[in-house]
Amino acid sequence: MKMNWYRLAAGLAAFMAGSAMAQSWPTKPIRLLIPIAAGGATDQLARMMALRLSNALGQPVVAENVTGAAGSIALQRLAASEPDGYTLSATASSLHTIAAHTSKLPYDPIAAFTPIGTYAAFEYMMVVGATSPVTSLPDLLERARKAPGNISFGSSGVGTGNHLAGVLLGQLTGVEFNSIPYRGGSPAMLDVIAGRTTFIFDVLGGSVPLIEGGKVKPIASSGVKRHPLFPNVPTVGETVSGYEATGWFALIGPAGLPPEVVRRLSTEINKLQAAPDYRDQLIKLGYDALPGTPADLLQRMRTESAKWGPIVKSLPCSLLPERCAAGERR
Repeated sequence: MKMNWYRLAAGLAAFMAGSAMAQSWPTKPIRLLIPIAAGGATDQLARMMALRLSNALGQPVVAENVTGAAGSIALQRLAASEPDGYTLSATASSLHTIAAHTSKLPYDPIAAFTPIGTYAAFEYMMVVGATSPVTSLPDLLERARKAPGNISFGSSGVGTGNHLAGVLLGQLTGVEFNSIPYRGGSPAMLDVIAGRTTFIFDVLGGSVPLIEGGKVKPIASSGVKRHPLFPNVPTVGETVSGYEATGWFALIGPAGLPPEVVRRLSTEINKLQAAPDYRDQLIKLGYDALPGTPADLLQRMRTESAKWGPIVKSLPCSLLPERCAAGERR
């Protein structure tokens, strides 16, 4: 009986401490790391989220761009921070589902963090130059089959999301494409516009102004359903069964973040996405809301890491030498 009483007392004390923290947190500004340079869509979306969180929590959520090493410097800093709810990070799907397969990271991309919730989702738009003779995805695939290796696609670099979107298309169709990785999305897109490269999978939010400006033509989107901004553009999956290549942005904390803090943040993230003006703003930028629970986010990380891992592994070792041991040359 005495042992049971001690356990009951300890549990009650822990519950009361958690409840007290939930009621008092936050009592000071919250630092939000953004693992990318200021000015881009990722930065813009994170700051949209931070502003609304500030209003909801009654404390400033101070955004700080921490760049370098493709986002890993910011996440390494987050992983080493105190799990008290005052240091958080915006993050992108590829940093947890692809990065560990392409290079050695100084942290576990899933276990080192506490998932809180997704606040936006994106898909890719497959585009060709405005003057390209390609009229549709079936047309492109037919041309590629007639001239293997002559149809090229650009990407932001080896192992990036839009590179793997192209690799996946080739694997599912059995078509040989000429993959041309660039150092960033801008030079890759410029070559598509100029006709030096046939196509690119571009994050839809970035391609919207180029499509509207007549610089490129959309031929397919990478999501499971047609995007409301371009209802007349078919999905890749309408031609290639089983194809999907999407991504998301999420809020995370260091491992060990108190459950009460996680619940409060998750609730607020879902509330802001339920607001019509926030959802409308996302759609206008080419993104979508993606509400859910911390458990949903954790499952996304695990499932998508399992999906992209084998695709990265299929790449030649010459493209990713850091991930290939001496006996694994391809």
